[in-house]
Amino acid sequence: MRMRGTTLLTVSLLVAAGLPAGAAAAAEPPANIYVSTACGSGGDGSEQAPYCSISAASGVVQPGQTILVSAGDYRESVSIVLPSGEPGKPVTVKGYRGPGGSTKLTNRQDKTPFVLSGVHDVVIDGIDVTALRTPAIQIENSTDITVTNGWVYTVLATGIDITGDSRRVTVSDTAGSAVTGSFVAVGAGSSDTMLVGNSVHLMSPRASSDIAAISVTDAPRTTITNNTIVTECFAGVRITGASSGFGLYNSIVRTAAVGSQPCFVFPVPELSKLPPVSVDGAALADSHLDYNVVNPVAGAPSYSWGGTAYASPAEFNAASGQGAHDIGADAQLLSNPESGDIGWTPAINGPAIDSAWVDAPGRPATDLRGNAHADKPDTTNTGGGFVDRGAVELVPTPTYTTTLSRVRGGGALETSTTVTARHNWTLDGPVGSFAFQAEGQPTIVNRTGTARITFSRAGLACVNVMASTNGFRSAAPTQSENPCVMLGAAFNAVTPGRVLSTKAAIGTTRTTPLAPREAIDLVLPGPAAKSSAVVLNVTVTNPTTNGYLKVYPSNENEPVASNINFAANQTIPNLVTVPVVNGRVRILNGSAGTVHVLADLAGYYANIGLGLTSGTPARVLDTRSAVGVPGTTPIGPNGRVTVDLSPRIPAGTTAVLLNVAVTKPTAGGHLTAFPPGSAIPTTSNLNFVSGQTANNMVIAPVVDGKISFAYGGSGTVHVLADLSGYFAPGVADTFVPLSPRRLFDSRKPGYMKLGPGMSGDVRVEPDECDGRGCTTTAAVLNLTVTGTLSPGYLTVYPDGQPRPTASVLNFGVNETIANLVTVGLHDNKFRVYNSSAREVDLVIDLAGVYISPPA
Repeated sequence: MRMRGTTLLTVSLLVAAGLPAGAAAAAEPPANIYVSTACGSGGDGSEQAPYCSISAASGVVQPGQTILVSAGDYRESVSIVLPSGEPGKPVTVKGYRGPGGSTKLTNRQDKTPFVLSGVHDVVIDGIDVTALRTPAIQIENSTDITVTNGWVYTVLATGIDITGDSRRVTVSDTAGSAVTGSFVAVGAGSSDTMLVGNSVHLMSPRASSDIAAISVTDAPRTTITNNTIVTECFAGVRITGASSGFGLYNSIVRTAAVGSQPCFVFPVPELSKLPPVSVDGAALADSHLDYNVVNPVAGAPSYSWGGTAYASPAEFNAASGQGAHDIGADAQLLSNPESGDIGWTPAINGPAIDSAWVDAPGRPATDLRGNAHADKPDTTNTGGGFVDRGAVELVPTPTYTTTLSRVRGGGALETSTTVTARHNWTLDGPVGSFAFQAEGQPTIVNRTGTARITFSRAGLACVNVMASTNGFRSAAPTQSENPCVMLGAAFNAVTPGRVLSTKAAIGTTRTTPLAPREAIDLVLPGPAAKSSAVVLNVTVTNPTTNGYLKVYPSNENEPVASNINFAANQTIPNLVTVPVVNGRVRILNGSAGTVHVLADLAGYYANIGLGLTSGTPARVLDTRSAVGVPGTTPIGPNGRVTVDLSPRIPAGTTAVLLNVAVTKPTAGGHLTAFPPGSAIPTTSNLNFVSGQTANNMVIAPVVDGKISFAYGGSGTVHVLADLSGYFAPGVADTFVPLSPRRLFDSRKPGYMKLGPGMSGDVRVEPDECDGRGCTTTAAVLNLTVTGTLSPGYLTVYPDGQPRPTASVLNFGVNETIANLVTVGLHDNKFRVYNSSAREVDLVIDLAGVYISPPA
């Protein structure tokens, strides 16, 4: 009936989708379906919109898909709706186990939490299941089923019940407890069951001789290998009926609460019925028992074989030929699994250490906690190697070294964290589980000790690294470290486009100017909204009074630093680099009057993009002296000029960093930089009036190493451009945007004005790279000159280098004017030169730094 119902459902879905029955699927289903308690209505199972229940996901899962269930408590019954997989393409339900908890499934209304009925090729991995009065997991008439890496707790019922014609069911690496019920029961008709690496605890306030921790009845070829089975006055392993081909290897079976103590229950059960191992029926003919630790409660036999009791392994072996390497002794187990699900831990000098049979059928490569095998140096190895008996391997406590670095050749914000473990014992594989947590990122849990994390923003990136030798089956990790690295973002140039105009309602609904002291939040478009920082050409126009404009992150208080200083009725631009928060930046009118604001997006900094090479500014265009152009004539009305920068920049350069100036304009107008061959953008980089000498920094795209400039005006104008950097492939310097901070202010006590014809050095404190795996190579500064008593210009250049002829800021008498500057650093310092005949005041605000990781 189930097969027919599934077929009808499939046909119905195809018809509903407008496809004929039997039509091929349009695309492969996604590898994962997500389930989370942090969900909402209408989830589709994607990571962004997960389902709220395992049942919802199991209703749509297909062979080969994995249902990934986040940490949390789920109260539901995942039954019949869970479909079959295919050989090599199982249906997998995988929970989370790591810092912050685990995936917990609890029964509701006395319904079994997990029911697998009539299905095949299904994996239940990493789910903690709790049930009252019902089995935690019911497997009936199902084939090729795996239950692994979980925790099971049941009261008044069997933990994992395997019934009917169930074949090739494996329960591995599962810990937990049963109260008054078997932990695993394999019933009549089931065959080829494997119980491997499990840690079992059976207890009750009232003992009973009718219950065993592991019960196998009429189930051929059941193999129990490397399990730790502990009961409190109950039988351990009981095999009855037609259960031929039974095997018990490398397991610890203890029927006393501690050591070999007597039963502390009332009434005291008949001790002869409480042996750790009991075998009857068909299993007597071809079963195999060996390399076990048998630890009976005081007064009980170690074995019952065909109804005959044997007190010790030696007696048992002499009579049956079985258990030749079994050990009858106190198993010396330490952990109480009720404090967590870590399983029973062997004592350091216990009989289980390095004594297991390495070739035992089904022996796992790792233990319950995912650890490899460890060779205790002062213990003789038996059984062909250094494998411990039981579910848990005794391992040394390792020491860890953790490194965090940017991935070479990867994205600018892509990091690699590596944990190196050191042990003083020989191992046959890795020991330990590792968790990597970073702000805003999902936790990564693995056994490799490496994790790649791509951060969403430039700046200080830290990863909380936790190591656990118990597979995070307990809350406390073995060790925790918090390495950090400074990450810079890579630049992406865009064709300049207007993103804000308070005059034309672009980027805002208003057409009115900003009121005095009013701030506006600019919502950025496209990829810029998710970037670390943006580069904007911001223009002030129609101000009614003198003032300034501040551009800063939208979630911060107003900074001291400003970006544009303006006079009444002036139109003036400046390039601004500002961090992005929640897709926005804030613009504040710092004047007592009103002002219109325009903003053009020139680029943004993100994970993917190019790094900067900065250098001493070099003049690449001067229409006054035939630099970059054939003649010495100015640009005419609405004219343009193209400059070939290819001799100075490498192939593949996408953008250049220029300081552009105009001088001797015969009429007002504007200058726009753009890539040759493209239409002239409607935006501008520099606005000026007749007779004005004006500067602005430009980050502009180039094509084939060339850049064009267009003059929008009716007169003539000379244009100068100084190249100070370029963005090209293979360059490692990336940008760390900073909240605007004041670096220098000569108007304040303790600072000096810059004298005529003098140079002064300014230090950028390397806080961003102090011990964080990088070097500060350049600084992005907003340079403001004020208190000018004579016309002149400023030159900015790296400390320790010859002063170039290039200027970054031209000024007249009684002007306050600002310009954005990117300057290389030497020993974390740069120099400023004043060409004028009188001293000037300087205000320098730091917008960010470029960094280079260590070679």
